[in-house]
Amino acid sequence: MCSSSAIPTGQNIDPALRGACEKSALSVASVLRRQAPAGTSPEILMDFVASLSGVIERTAALLLAGKQVRVIEDDGALTTQEAADLLSVSRPHLVKLLDRGEIPPLPKVGSHRRVARASVLKYKRIRDTQRDAALRELAERPQHH
Repeated sequence: MCSSSAIPTGQNIDPALRGACEKSALSVASVLRRQAPAGTSPEILMDFVASLSGVIERTAALLLAGKQVRVIEDDGALTTQEAADLLSVSRPHLVKLLDRGEIPPLPKVGSHRRVARASVLKYKRIRDTQRDAALRELAERPQHH
């Protein structure tokens, strides 16, 4: 039993478990960084860490819930619902992100939109970095009682 997908369930994951999953993903990424072909961008490695962290987190949550987990290959294209789940946002909000060009869409499959997993992970990484910076700024502000 390994992993099924990088899509989080949206449920509240214990912060200690989330930290352990991220630490595991970073540990694997440090090995890959040494083995990656010359010229592999840091963004690609960060996308890998984010994806792997999600896989580990989702796998742990499923295993704790008594579920069995399998590994399946993913072609990198997500439905709008899968992309929304990965970002922990609503599908209508994700569609707005696509319409505004904040996440580039892939060509439609019939009338259905598709999104590249790499584009979603890049958006997530930027969003999380901005959110962390804003939280740090708030934490550094003087407290008035």
